[in-house]
Amino acid sequence: MQKFRRISALTTSVAIIAYASPLWAQDNGAIGLADIVVTAQKRATNIQDTPIAMRAFDSDAVLNAGISDVNGLSRLAPDLNITNDTQYTKISVRGISSQDHGETADPALTINIDGEYINRPIALNASFFDLERIEVLRGPQGTLYGRNATAGALNIVVAKPKLGEFSGYATGSYGNYKALSAEAAVNIPLGDKVAIRASGMHNEHDGYFNNTPAGRGSAGNTDAARLSIYAEPTEGVRAYLAGEYVNVDTTGVAQYGMVIANNGVLTNPAYAGGLIDAIPSTPQLENGGVPANLQFNPPRKSFPLGDLGYTRIKQYAVRGRLDIDVGSIGTLSYIGGYRDVQSNVSQPLNGYVPTVFIQNYEKNSQTQSHEIRLSGGENGGVIYQVGAFYFHENQYMAQGLFLPLAAGGSYLNYFYRPYVKNKSMAGFAQATVPLVADKLSVTGGIRYTKDKKNALFINYGPRFGRGSTPPPEDASLGFNPTPLNDGQLTWTAGIDYTPSRDHLIYGKVATGYKAGGFDNVSSFGAEKLTAYEIGTKNSFANRTIQFNAAAFYYDYKDQQIPIFLDTSVGAEVVNAGASRIWGIETDTTILLSRNDRFTATVNYLNAELTKFSANLLGLTGTLTDSDPSTPGLQPFNLSGNKPVQSPTWTIALGYDHDFHFGDQKVTASLFSRFKSDYYLQPSNDLATRQKAFTQTDFTLEWVAPNDRFSVQGFVRNIENYRPFAFAGYVNAGGSLLINYVYGSPRTYGIRGTVRF
Repeated sequence: MQKFRRISALTTSVAIIAYASPLWAQDNGAIGLADIVVTAQKRATNIQDTPIAMRAFDSDAVLNAGISDVNGLSRLAPDLNITNDTQYTKISVRGISSQDHGETADPALTINIDGEYINRPIALNASFFDLERIEVLRGPQGTLYGRNATAGALNIVVAKPKLGEFSGYATGSYGNYKALSAEAAVNIPLGDKVAIRASGMHNEHDGYFNNTPAGRGSAGNTDAARLSIYAEPTEGVRAYLAGEYVNVDTTGVAQYGMVIANNGVLTNPAYAGGLIDAIPSTPQLENGGVPANLQFNPPRKSFPLGDLGYTRIKQYAVRGRLDIDVGSIGTLSYIGGYRDVQSNVSQPLNGYVPTVFIQNYEKNSQTQSHEIRLSGGENGGVIYQVGAFYFHENQYMAQGLFLPLAAGGSYLNYFYRPYVKNKSMAGFAQATVPLVADKLSVTGGIRYTKDKKNALFINYGPRFGRGSTPPPEDASLGFNPTPLNDGQLTWTAGIDYTPSRDHLIYGKVATGYKAGGFDNVSSFGAEKLTAYEIGTKNSFANRTIQFNAAAFYYDYKDQQIPIFLDTSVGAEVVNAGASRIWGIETDTTILLSRNDRFTATVNYLNAELTKFSANLLGLTGTLTDSDPSTPGLQPFNLSGNKPVQSPTWTIALGYDHDFHFGDQKVTASLFSRFKSDYYLQPSNDLATRQKAFTQTDFTLEWVAPNDRFSVQGFVRNIENYRPFAFAGYVNAGGSLLINYVYGSPRTYGIRGTVRF
């Protein structure tokens, strides 16, 4: 708590500096920063009046940044740390993420599309198109958003049909790597009470890496379409229904890999560095399973691959909302959605001779979520929400590690899951009570969640000389992991003080919870988080300056961390005893003049695994520690390490200038992001450390009168730096390997947009 007091003092100091800064735009006339309306609290509020550390971006910002999926969000929200592990997307906020993509794993950041709850990591790659805005909420949101919101929430709000209006837009771009994108939408009124909206997008590009002889890897090819209808059939009733389709059909993710050791012998002694112990042929490796002092300089642009593989994902979704005003009581709302995800992946793993594939990889899921909520009190009284939530998911998974040798090849392993079922139910209530009208209020909320998970696991060992045909279904090899049946209470308590229209000071304590589960080895428990946060949101100089700051301290227990064992077993998820995370975040926006805008984000994060001692299961059953009562277990200790994707410093600076030529305008924009070094594995070994880097974007946009036409030239990642998007180890048959996946290179092109 002493450190938390230091954070509070630092926040106060920064706020004082902001008050003392020159008022850059005192005499600029009637200009000011526009209000942004968000629904982070599941009701409409001004972002500057919302006591949550958050960002929000409208459709123009998303289009200008060229964002077509969740991976591009880091261009707008640099404090989102996003990495790719093959077809999976992992997001970290304030040092909290989910690194496990097993069948019973859950994300740490709640994803919602118009209130539809998205649970599968593979479903996070759904394309972003025809949006109204994106909201990024930092910090646990356990009361209103429920389980798996320990890191925060990502709200994707799509554009809705508008009554009585015929309108639309079309935009397209072309750039290097033969990148071609197109997006369009049309809004059609059907009388005075009904409107429909149709939209679609296509996005493709050649591979970002030269992987001769296979070709170019990490290409892109995505199509998506959405049809929605909105109606107000009678006064006080509003209905919305949308159907969506997304299709991804492209190459696999290009991975660079290398063999570190074969059967306990280093393949290249120069890699040894400070390695002391010989690497054995079993999974028991020193320092928790990895050689901590090995480090490499892998190629980031060009490396050979024997095969590119493929990634094919189809998603079908239906979601809707019904709002009914019930007089003075408030509004009764239903929000629901259904999603079907079908995926088929062949992913080559370089570093093996010959190449080994993750083959016949199917991971299909059907999910549905339903929420019913009663809310009211928007007219200066008690603001309340009370409701219930239900979520159900059923998965099917099959995959094997395939070695293409004689007789058509052999499977080294094969994992088959006929079903994995996940059910969650919750009830919640939250209220904000004014103590002094328009000045002081308190908020309290509570939620109880009940989670159930069960599955059938079938694991096959090596199937030599049988070709690429998957092993036959054999339930006799199956086992049912111990079902999960757990419940958790989460709550929040806060106080908000508004000394004037342009200033907000808030403090709160909130809890978060991420459900437990099971894997091939054992069960693992739920994560639990208690977060303390203070913040302030301010506007100065006739609203030409905005300065927001937040300081937080997290007491994080039982963090779920996957540790890879062996290809015949996969990963075991263990619960770290405790983590301590604290930091401070600032956001500044200044209208320097009518034509000049400056933005700055400065975030400091101090994250540490304070208690993480466990036993790594040894597959040989031999004694690997000093205690003869625990044969087959190897103790390891990662206490003092940093969580993955946790850079100490994140800094982003942006500058926009408008040039006017009569009634036409040209805007030049420069935006640069800096991240200090961070790790991609909890072992914090040098080989999975990403060094500090910067990435800078520049755009030049011409806008015609009335904003009907615009043409933009852009270049993204001017430095052409490709950071690690993933780095991890594989232990197969006595060989230790490391694989790397990289971020995108420099891209540039031209975009044209027409609105009507």
